[in-house]
Amino acid sequence: MLGLGGAAAVCSYCFGGCNPSDPLTPPPANVDFTLDLSDPSYAALKNVGSYLYSHSLIIAHTTGGVYVAASSTCTHAGAIVFYDPSGNRFHCPAHGSDFATNGSVINGPAGNALATYHATLTGTLLHIYS
Repeated sequence: MLGLGGAAAVCSYCFGGCNPSDPLTPPPANVDFTLDLSDPSYAALKNVGSYLYSHSLIIAHTTGGVYVAASSTCTHAGAIVFYDPSGNRFHCPAHGSDFATNGSVINGPAGNALATYHATLTGTLLHIYS
């Protein structure tokens, strides 16, 4: 059971984290890295509908069969988004914002798009870059 002080601290954190005017971590800049999909750490990304996190990005193998990369941080309050293959979109579990695979907002409360990055597959090498 939470004491009154503990409950106040939790509520303060939740309410404070929901303030869209809080400074959010800016999306990564100058992105340039390669994932080798033959490496067991990244091999799951070969499957359509899968995703993983690397370098503060979410990288997804979309239901359309293409690879996309976006900032993993929701632009509303900074929660980590995930890829939802049933809707072919990025979803924020904190407040329900949805983003298209091109980063644009489908529905809020987020008002700003996710930053997106290029993803090019050559053989088993997936190059992610600005």
